[in-house]
Parts: sequence; C-alpha cells; structure tokens
Amino acid sequence: MKETKKLNSILLYIAIIVTSIVMFVFIGQKNGWHEDEIFSYGSSNYKYDNLFLRFGDKDSLNQLIDEKIIGKDIGETIKNISYYLNNKDEFNEELNKKIAEEKPIWKTKEQAKEYMTVSSDEIFNYWSVYYNQSRDVHPPLFYMLVHLVSSICLNTFTKYIIFAINLIFYIASCFVLRKILKLFNKENLSWITVIFYGLSMGMISIVMFQRMYMMLTFFAMMYLYLNIKIFKNSFEIDKKTKRWLTLTVILGFLTQYYFCIYAAIVAIISVVCMIKNKKWNSLKKYIWCHIKSAIIGIVLFPASIYHIFFSYRGAAGGVAEGSYWSRLQEYLKLVFYGFSIPEALGYIVIGILIAMFTRRIISSKRKDIALLICLPIAIFICVIAKIAPFINIRYISIVFPIIVIAVELGILSSVKEMMKIINKEKIPQFISKNAGIIVVAIISVISSGYGLAKSKPEFLYTDYSKRIELAEQYSKLKFVYIGQSPFNHLQDMEEFLRYDNSIIVNTWELDRLKEIYGLDENTEFILNIKCWVSDFDKTLKDVLKYTGAKDYELLLDDGQSRVYKVRK
Repeated sequence: MKETKKLNSILLYIAIIVTSIVMFVFIGQKNGWHEDEIFSYGSSNYKYDNLFLRFGDKDSLNQLIDEKIIGKDIGETIKNISYYLNNKDEFNEELNKKIAEEKPIWKTKEQAKEYMTVSSDEIFNYWSVYYNQSRDVHPPLFYMLVHLVSSICLNTFTKYIIFAINLIFYIASCFVLRKILKLFNKENLSWITVIFYGLSMGMISIVMFQRMYMMLTFFAMMYLYLNIKIFKNSFEIDKKTKRWLTLTVILGFLTQYYFCIYAAIVAIISVVCMIKNKKWNSLKKYIWCHIKSAIIGIVLFPASIYHIFFSYRGAAGGVAEGSYWSRLQEYLKLVFYGFSIPEALGYIVIGILIAMFTRRIISSKRKDIALLICLPIAIFICVIAKIAPFINIRYISIVFPIIVIAVELGILSSVKEMMKIINKEKIPQFISKNAGIIVVAIISVISSGYGLAKSKPEFLYTDYSKRIELAEQYSKLKFVYIGQSPFNHLQDMEEFLRYDNSIIVNTWELDRLKEIYGLDENTEFILNIKCWVSDFDKTLKDVLKYTGAKDYELLLDDGQSRVYKVRK
C-alpha cells in the first residue's frame, strides 16, 4: 500500500515536471503582447498611475485633480471636493478644456522602461499598486504579486516575471486536483489528471496569458475542494475548514471578481443541500463564513463596490457583440479548442455526457456532489456568455480543471458499469481491475498529444519578433506610431522600449506632424501604422503630406502593423 502511494506521488511529480517543461517551451516562443498583459506590468509598477500616456505623465483628469482638488491639507481638499460636487458643470468644462489641449509628446525608451519596471526608489510600494487598482476595474492582489517579483528583479522587464507567478499557481492547482481526487478515493488518477489538465491548450493558454486568470483558477479549485470536503463530511464544518473557506473567498475576491460568480453558484447549491438535509448548524457556519469574507474583502478594498456595480466592466458595463446564443456558441467552441476537440465531435461528446450525467444523477446516492461539480461550470459558462466584455478563453479559465475532473469521474463510473456486464474471465486480471484508469489514461494521452501536434496556445504572438528586430536595427531613428485608440499602443511596448524617441499619434492629429512634432522633409523616421485604422491609404498619404516626405519603403506587413521607413 505504501509502495503504491509512493509510486503515485512520484508519477504525480513527474507529470507536473513534464507539463511545466512544456509550458517553458511555449513561453520561450512568446514574442508579443496583448495590451492587457502590458497593463499588468504598468499597473503594478508605474508610480501612482496605470497608463503609458501618449501626451504626458498624467491624464487630464489627474492633472485637474492635482490642480483644483488636492489642497495644502485635508481640510482644504475636502472643501475643494465639496465645491466641485456642487458645481459639476464647472468641473466638466475645465476637464473638457484640458482634454482639448492635450497633444502627444516624444517619449524616450527610458520612460517606457519606467512604466514597466521597478526602480530602486520604488521597491515594495504597494500603496501605489493599491491606488492604481482603485482607479481600474480589477482588485489588487495579482498586481501586488507582480510588483513583489518586479521589486526583486529591479529595473527588469521580462515575460518570465508573470510567467513565474502563473506557473507557481498552476503547480499549486495540480496539488488541489490531487486533494479533490483523494476525496473520491481516486488519488491514483492524479498524475493522469495533471497530464490531461496541464497539456490542454486551454490551460497552457491561461498560463501563457500574463494576467490574473491562473490565480483565479487556483482559488476557484480551492473553493470547490472545500465544498466537496464539506459534502463528504456529511455537511459538518470543522474550524480548519471554516478558516480555509474564509481565506479562500477573501483571496479569490481580491484576485478577480468572476470568482464571486462561480463561488455564488457553488454556494447556492451547498446551501440548498444543507437545507434539504436539515444541517442547520452547518448552514449558519457556512453562511457566516461568506458574510465575514465579503465584509473583510470590501473593507480591504472598498473600490470593489464601484467596480462591481457602477464601472464600465461592472453592472453598468456592456458585453461582447452579437446575440446571446451566438456568444454562448463561441464560448463552447473555446471549450472544445481548450481540449483539442473538433467542434462537431464536441457537441456529440456534450450530448453523451449530458445523457450519462442525467442517468448518474437519477441513480446516484451522491447526486449532490455530482451537481456540485458539473452544474456550476455549466451555469458559469452561460453567465460569462451574458456578461463578458469580449469572447475570450481567459474568462472561462475556471472550467478547464473542473471539466477534467467531471469527465474522468464520469468515465470511471461508466467503465465500472460496463465491466459488470462483461465476462471478466476472458480479460486479463490487471486490465479488468484497472480498466477505468486505462481508459482515462488513453483518452488523456490522445487528447494531449493531438492538441500539442495540431494546435498552439493563445497569446504567443510569435510574429511580433520581426518588429522587435526592426526596432533594434533602426533604434536611433525617430519612431512614429499611428493608431486610433487611447490604449492599443500598449501591445507594442516592446518597440517603445527600443527606439530612442517615439511618439503616439492618432489619425485626426496628423496635420500637426510638421509644425509641432518636428517631422519634416529632412527627417528620416520609422512609421508604424496599425492595420485596423480606418482608411489606411489616406492615413499614409496624410503622413507624407504633412511631413513633406517624398519617399518611403515598406519594411514589414505582419497583419497587425505596416512598418515603413520614411526617407528624406
């Protein structure tokens, strides 16, 4: 028995190491960035601001606050706040005037680096992180961890900072998977589960994505584990479980607000089951844990109230384009992609699993636990399809490990039922005894192998390396970046980190290029026009017109940007 347990532990560690090595291989291929990934570094490390602005160090609103609101002392500040609350039109008029006066300025690569990294006089400045996130729409815990690692790696910007954080939480989630399986007496499945989970394109993509979603996944898994443990313990909640439940809810809440959605679904099912089983004392403890966690979370980060109920990403925010059913279908496609299942086959599998699950629910003595595992992820996907601002795999990161658990337990149950009607005498004893594990292992290996052979994770942006090469080659030339958004330039920060002087100009400001920005027929510069700007050809003609340039050379067209060398 001890030898078997030791072997299972060794196999688990090997599986974790193998999957981690695969993730190291993929992170090595990552060359570009999603704008939100760069925002992760800026929000964590930029002192009391979270944007790399094209027109200065502070946006118009913050400039006006510094000039008109912040007084010599608290009394004067409160007086100013009171005045402008009663004179909102005056404040808005002054704000609009400042916005009208905004104009892009030349930025150095040192300024770009300052946005992304921590210098010696800014180490462990968590108040800055807290302030930045209070102005954003996300809680601060993930950003504080990024700032911690960045403070250790002074003046360094590298993709391995957040990758290290994601990898740690991935490894931690593997051990949570093991603990969940242990509750079902299936600990011997741990290593297979980690292979299935860790080599899925969905999970690799989440580890590659330099945001808080791997942390979110870990805390969601911890929450599920604690709830299953409560169920398995006949709804009795000991002090240790109560403490871990409270801590998990607080940390999950401070990581990403989607945790609240998943936790609420699981909690409702748990509460209903406690009521059904008349576990009144446990019910009181359970509810009090959540109330206490919510209070502590809000006290620690009061801005969460505004974020959830009033911000552009909260209740007041919009959702992805398209009808609800089209969005739901797109999210199902992302689940299929995450497990490397072709779409047509995916719907067949879903149909079979629903049929198996329904039969299992009807006949199972532990239908409550089956509901606890399967129902929340189904509801969660439906909710995300309704509220998510974009259709993106990151928003359903929670579901991937839980689907693995549900599928594997479902396969084991089905194989067990089949073995009851098969003549075991014709099957070798080892196979008949371990039939379920063998089937799960085969499916896991096929799925993982097919995925690695036919797919690539999201968020690698491998083509971006060509633009980095150009930036290094022409770093001494001025770099002119043309876009149409206040934020999209963040995805191209690697270029700003290499050019000595850069300027970010919107299409409606091109007439200023010569007189204000110092570009004329005698200036040689690199021009980057984003492919998605409206009327691209006119934009290029206007740049030449307003700089007086006569000649240009297309250096690169990678589908995202067209990079030109504009000659004298």
